[in-house]
Amino acid sequence: MTASPELRRAVFFEQLHRIYAPNHFDNWMVWAGNMSIQIDGEHFPSTLARAFVGISHPQARASVRAELFVAALPSDQVREGEVDVRLWTDADQRGQRDPEGQFQPGPGRHLPMRLVCDPQGMPLLSGQNLVFDSAEFTLATTGAFNYTVQVSADPLPLDDPQKEWVGLSQVARNQDGVIVVSPQWLSYCPSLMEVCVRKVGARLEGGHFCSGRFAYLTAQLDQLPVDVIYLLPFFQPGFLDLHSGADVRKGSLGSPYAVANFYQLDPELVTPPEEIDLGALVGEGLVRERDLESWGISPAELGRLPLPQTLALRGREALVQLIGKAELRQLTRRAHLLDKRVIFDLVLMQTSRDNPLIHQHPEWYVRDEQGWPAIHRIAWLVYSDVALFDLVFNQELQEYLLDVAPYWVEQCDLDGVRIDASQTVDRPFLKRIKNRIAAVQPEALVLGETLCALDQAIDIPTDAVYALLVDFHRDVEHASALIRFLEEMHARFSARTLALAYFENHDSPRATQVWHEKFARRLQEDPQAARYWQELGCPVQPERDQRPLLMALLKNLQASLIDLSAGLAGRSNLLYGLEWGSQWGEETRTDFENPTLLQPHLGQQQPRASLAQAYQLMHQHRAAWEEFSIGQVYYLRNEFAGGDPEDRVLAYTRYTDQGALLVLHNLDCSRPRTVTYTFEYLPFAVEKTIILFDTYTAFQLPAPPPPQSRSPQGFTFQIQPLQSLILRLN
Repeated sequence: MTASPELRRAVFFEQLHRIYAPNHFDNWMVWAGNMSIQIDGEHFPSTLARAFVGISHPQARASVRAELFVAALPSDQVREGEVDVRLWTDADQRGQRDPEGQFQPGPGRHLPMRLVCDPQGMPLLSGQNLVFDSAEFTLATTGAFNYTVQVSADPLPLDDPQKEWVGLSQVARNQDGVIVVSPQWLSYCPSLMEVCVRKVGARLEGGHFCSGRFAYLTAQLDQLPVDVIYLLPFFQPGFLDLHSGADVRKGSLGSPYAVANFYQLDPELVTPPEEIDLGALVGEGLVRERDLESWGISPAELGRLPLPQTLALRGREALVQLIGKAELRQLTRRAHLLDKRVIFDLVLMQTSRDNPLIHQHPEWYVRDEQGWPAIHRIAWLVYSDVALFDLVFNQELQEYLLDVAPYWVEQCDLDGVRIDASQTVDRPFLKRIKNRIAAVQPEALVLGETLCALDQAIDIPTDAVYALLVDFHRDVEHASALIRFLEEMHARFSARTLALAYFENHDSPRATQVWHEKFARRLQEDPQAARYWQELGCPVQPERDQRPLLMALLKNLQASLIDLSAGLAGRSNLLYGLEWGSQWGEETRTDFENPTLLQPHLGQQQPRASLAQAYQLMHQHRAAWEEFSIGQVYYLRNEFAGGDPEDRVLAYTRYTDQGALLVLHNLDCSRPRTVTYTFEYLPFAVEKTIILFDTYTAFQLPAPPPPQSRSPQGFTFQIQPLQSLILRLN
């Protein structure tokens, strides 16, 4: 016997509102979940969804789906309107400051959800679950947003504030859905370079370390072959422990991650007042009215004052900070003229052990057994120079930290942040960071450092995360390991995830040094390798054999080409990243805590000069290789016919309906490899191939035999040791 609509509504009411209390439902009897979202045709689980918006795609279109099961009712008898379901979301609402200056989150809005039915009005079930779809809504604002679903059988009207609603998280184990809306320019996979300003232009004078400066970096921006410059922390560092009085700095310089003041620049990065033309900075508009609110003077008046009078106004320290902001603006202005962006490292987990906040807000810190601020420890790593914040659920501390990034973005026209150790930060706080920054600069990049297992990075609500390819690049010699890892990323990460791929950064040794030493040993132990590189004509001088260095530089360029090209549009695509010095094959570790000097002059000497030129060429042409940002990927596995039987060739195509690129890497350092491929999976027939980029040509190495030929079995390619090729398939 079929129950009446009124009776079914009454059963829903009893099951949802009377029999069980919120968070105490018997999920054998009442269950809700499987919440998901569709954005521009792509389906996402509630864990994390992604969209891009910008000039050519001003808004994305989304709808949410959820399921409900009530055992007391036959699901196939339920009809539309017998239970009310609605969506709540704060999409497009980043929040704003109230009249008291407090930043308030957006209130969100409710949208109706309807029972999914066939044309006859019969419910289309998922197993025995009722399925509900929301009204479509738009995503037009960058930021991080939430959504959730609520159900009700309360007879009150839908818009009655007294109507009783039950959230999905109150029925079963469900979490709010998360949406990250990123600026569209990121979808084109910009490249990034990490820079420690302290080291740029640094020198030793009389045994004393003279720090690099913002101005030195500004002068070199046109030489950096990337789209985004990522600055390591530029805040004033601290060195002492307030309680013991001991100097606890790391190394002799101290770590820039030990922040003594989030609102003061490291004075060592600023040109001293005696060496600066303050009038020129004023004339360029780099000193602003708001910089001088407490000075009692206008920028024009400041620019006319002699130095002694300027120093007398507020003192040397204030003047250095004024100059520092002007020079940081000069850096970002120059970057923008070169079509580059600048982001900076945001340190959220800690301060130096002499930061004034330790006395001003002791409740903001984790305390040890003696009541002193606890030392920050992560696994086996001990950061004895910093004090660990007690960040989780500490709203006052979070509000303080939430203002840091917007302040610098707004003050100095910066283009976003890299969040240090983002996997250790609670996700709602990360969402608020993203929105605070986007409220000031909607086009900002928020990059989350994730040096962690993949499963700890899949729900981080930032625009991009890290791809853990550093160890693979340094150590891998077989293609299948790289392909397996990339495919795991594609499977685990949310669709449209962007992952920054390095082969070295400040946490790792210089990869070129590792490879240099490795190949020197290989040439001693492997006669075949020694013979190949000797016959190739690599220079050997009595005092220095350059063959291992050349091999290391080829490997360096190969690693970046993999990072540039091996991702998958629509799944986890890669942003290739360099550390300052990677482009000339620097072998000295950045080691920002000690007065070691990097050697950019080596980039003017061969064979390193060829590497630097190759990076410039790669950067210039990358935009033309659009398949790497919007194309699908097909990994050409060596276990298939035509592949390399020893698995030393990494090969794949990146393709669209209009074009395809083939990328070939010989991971072997001792012998050429020959492979044969067919391309039937492409949406067009391939008649010929054209070489676009050849790493051997980049180093002016003797031309190898013709790299390709065609036969009935397919296209055959010969790839030399450590050679990489990018070819267009026509």
